[in-house]
Amino acid sequence: MIFENKKLLRRLNEMIDAAIAGTFSAETYDESLISKIESKMMRFLEISRLKQDQTENERSRVRSLIGDISHQTKTPLSNVTLYAGLLSEQDLTDTQAKLARQISVSAEALSFLIQSLVKASRLESGAIKIEPKPGDVYALVETAAGLCAANAAAKNISVEYEQNTAHITALFDSRWCAEALFNIIENAVKYTPERGKVSVAVTEYEMFARVDICDTGRGIREQDLPKVFERFWRAESSGDSPGAGIGLYLAREIITSCGGYIKVSSKEGKGSVFSVFLSKV
Repeated sequence: MIFENKKLLRRLNEMIDAAIAGTFSAETYDESLISKIESKMMRFLEISRLKQDQTENERSRVRSLIGDISHQTKTPLSNVTLYAGLLSEQDLTDTQAKLARQISVSAEALSFLIQSLVKASRLESGAIKIEPKPGDVYALVETAAGLCAANAAAKNISVEYEQNTAHITALFDSRWCAEALFNIIENAVKYTPERGKVSVAVTEYEMFARVDICDTGRGIREQDLPKVFERFWRAESSGDSPGAGIGLYLAREIITSCGGYIKVSSKEGKGSVFSVFLSKV
């Protein structure tokens, strides 16, 4: 009996190893317990492969659809933006001018959403290659903060960051991680009231570098914190603030692809802190 149990356990171990390696096949064809287990394992793996193929096909169709939408809407959106700009230059009443501006804003928001969807789709499919390399974290922060300068100035918000002559080196893709930090800083600017403050600080540790983006905005409810990085999620308190709920999702995907991670802490009415951790060289 002990010998049979050992034989069964040994065969189960071999079956699991073969399933992990993708080389599993049933070897016993009788009424024994091992044969029944092998048969069920084969059925389980076949069902799993079928579901995996279905999921990949669905993803492929979604990527193709997003690509088609992006291609087909590029020219119409450009025309809408152009005509709205020309319209705003005419002698309009206050109401007409306001409507013309709203057309431009809506067209820009739709264009941004489509571009973000394309980026997310390409990132998920592996079409975008994230290539982490040693780089200066201070230079990364300066690039990302600079991209937010115009929108911050429009709201009289100061974006402060340390311009240090020393270097803190970490592993990241300079292009895509700059966009990830930009998304986080831009989000902080968006939800911080006029004359507020956004600060970016870098802290060095033995194994990683941490970038903290702090704001004096409206904050996030505790029950909503686990959702902030979900695609298309927006807090109920977002109101009429522009956005598609995809910027933080992209930021997390990019940072994760570089071997790092993001944490967030917040209190309603007291602002938020997004902490980006980048692996050291």
